[in-house]
Amino acid sequence: MDISTIGAIIKKEREACGLTQRALAVASHVSRVTIVNLENGKVGDIGAVKLSEIAESVGTSLFSIGKKVDSIKMTLGNVNTSYKTAMSVSDLEKFMLSGKIPSGLEGQVLHLIDETPTALVASAVKQIAAKKNIKAKLLWKNLAKVAAEIKSPNKFWNCIG
Repeated sequence: MDISTIGAIIKKEREACGLTQRALAVASHVSRVTIVNLENGKVGDIGAVKLSEIAESVGTSLFSIGKKVDSIKMTLGNVNTSYKTAMSVSDLEKFMLSGKIPSGLEGQVLHLIDETPTALVASAVKQIAAKKNIKAKLLWKNLAKVAAEIKSPNKFWNCIG
């Protein structure tokens, strides 16, 4: 696979996730110019690790083993760690669709916003958007609104428009 093909995949998946180039750049710790150049197939020596990190930030893998991953369940496994009450698939979907923190699940929401890897959140957003047949941008806006409400220190959320 050449860099133009990888760039096209990244762009397609970024758009499917509803992320801007700036948000992807922040999530994957590169400049926006790097994302622009990558999507145009004109990036220089970027390296496989960085390419993989960018791809994972939009919920895809360059080094896939061919198995489909249930990102929603993986996200819930991450956010439910150490909590007595578990957030369910339905709870997560309702939260992302409404932007309202469910009573009794504040800790899980805080964990999702501040501690869950962006790549995992992106995959869950993409999966829920596809399942509900809505634009992923709506889910990102709801998450960013909650991040602002809880005053998240994660700079990624400031990039969501």
